[in-house]
Amino acid sequence: MTDVDLSSSVHLHHLAQAWEKLGFFLPRSVLNWAEIHARPTPFPPQEVEKALDFWRTRKVALVKQTAYGALYSRTNANSWVETAFSSACHLGPLAFLAELKADYHIVRQDPDSETFLWREKYAYDPDPLASTRRREEKMDNLEKSTAGISLPFVEDIPWNQYDLVVGLDVPIPSRIVRKCPQTLWAYYSTEAGGPLQKNSLLEPAAGYQLFLNHGFRRYRTRPRNRPHVLEFPFQFQSAQNWLALGSSLLSPSLKKQNILVERHSHEIPQPASALPLVLMNGRDSLPDYLAHLFGARFAIQTTSKVRWGNWAVETILAGALFLGNAASLAIRSPLLPGLDFRSLATALHKANELVEHPQQENALRAVQIDTIEELCFRRPLIELTQKAREFFR
Repeated sequence: MTDVDLSSSVHLHHLAQAWEKLGFFLPRSVLNWAEIHARPTPFPPQEVEKALDFWRTRKVALVKQTAYGALYSRTNANSWVETAFSSACHLGPLAFLAELKADYHIVRQDPDSETFLWREKYAYDPDPLASTRRREEKMDNLEKSTAGISLPFVEDIPWNQYDLVVGLDVPIPSRIVRKCPQTLWAYYSTEAGGPLQKNSLLEPAAGYQLFLNHGFRRYRTRPRNRPHVLEFPFQFQSAQNWLALGSSLLSPSLKKQNILVERHSHEIPQPASALPLVLMNGRDSLPDYLAHLFGARFAIQTTSKVRWGNWAVETILAGALFLGNAASLAIRSPLLPGLDFRSLATALHKANELVEHPQQENALRAVQIDTIEELCFRRPLIELTQKAREFFR
């Protein structure tokens, strides 16, 4: 193990990706340490280009069913940016749209039981049946609306024209999937910790070859992914995607001058801050959400409530330096050494200190962006491409 100086003031340990094979035998404390203090060797730029070249001659589809209310609501947009701006809040797997030029489809709920696996996410609600009925009512209202009445059934789309189809949950039943053996079928579970997620880590849904597990760990160990599972974030995004969003949305004169505070991390009384605080409330429209992210110099999450880490990814790619409580992150890889805090007050103290040392702040930001770009775009892209090459061989 050797130190790698990634900038003038940021030190991470170089620990090869192959090291994760030893993770089963190591204490959890060591694994947690590595997720913040170590980093695998990045993929060289030419590997990324080779992967993108592979997809330039192939057709990709991203698909959700009407039962899933979140993410993009617009199909047939003039650009991937327009599709992204139709999301309710978080931006989801932008790189499928932007880099792989995926067609985006919203299909009607199919009657086959396997396409209703999304119901399992409500299993732990106080009243699961009531939660399911509310979701089904919204689905029915959408399908009967002026905008939804023209939405296709799963049989209406010639799926065999696609080389790769990526579903959100399981929108397309196996009776159709099996008719397209030349197509590579992959899917996410829209609920990262739900029953569909847990079952899919053991075996894929019928007819599908790949499960995209929402993960972006630096070291994929305990659990170690099975061959059908790809470490693949729901926020499959690049910094370039966020630059395109920003240039489409914002005035060039907008400055990064705020500190974003995650909605569960507010403290009373409010600690002193050198920069204005913006307290997130979880109810922002997408334009407001993006304006907050693009206007942020720092983003802070110090709650004890465990969150997956998608908000951290988006704040970083939008250009904010992320400070957080490692214990609150299901996936700790967005954090860097020295940026782990248990309270808003201590995190703000560090932010105030970095404001006085902009060279160190910028070095940390550059390493954090590059780390997330590697884990949320370059590595998943390359490993998905490797699986596709094997499938089409």
